[in-house]
Amino acid sequence: MNYHIKEADIHSLLSYAVEKMVNRILETSGRDSGLSKQPLSIIEIISRIESSVRSPVEPRETVLRVGSLELDLIDHSAKRGNRAIHLRPREFQLLKYMMQRSDQLLTRAALIKDVWHYKFVPETNLVDVYMGRLRRKLDGSNDDPMIRNVRGEGFVLSAAS
Repeated sequence: MNYHIKEADIHSLLSYAVEKMVNRILETSGRDSGLSKQPLSIIEIISRIESSVRSPVEPRETVLRVGSLELDLIDHSAKRGNRAIHLRPREFQLLKYMMQRSDQLLTRAALIKDVWHYKFVPETNLVDVYMGRLRRKLDGSNDDPMIRNVRGEGFVLSAAS
């Protein structure tokens, strides 16, 4: 079969597709779809699409704080008080996870699954090793410890230990 599409057919198909898209956007944005009955210029179509796509976005928190500890999610930097803390990528992920759940008991199994993304819980001291490194980096000589070990259960990050 040999199909020949005329230029007029393509124009009408494109016009119909654009009109249908604009109607759908106007309906989902809650505006009066009666506005689309009149011919629209491409500028009007684009501006309506852009305005309907833009939605009020809540500002995302870019700095996590627990007591004097701050974690900048954009710069990937940490500090406690005025002291900068150098973190390796996995230490950063671990601290971020713990700060987002401060004052909550975090089990080793949850940490292995959510920070290391293991599908199973291996018999390893991996979490304990990283907690030790993180404690040494977070707690200065004059600072109160922030990470508390709950024997046999897991760990808690809190401002007041």
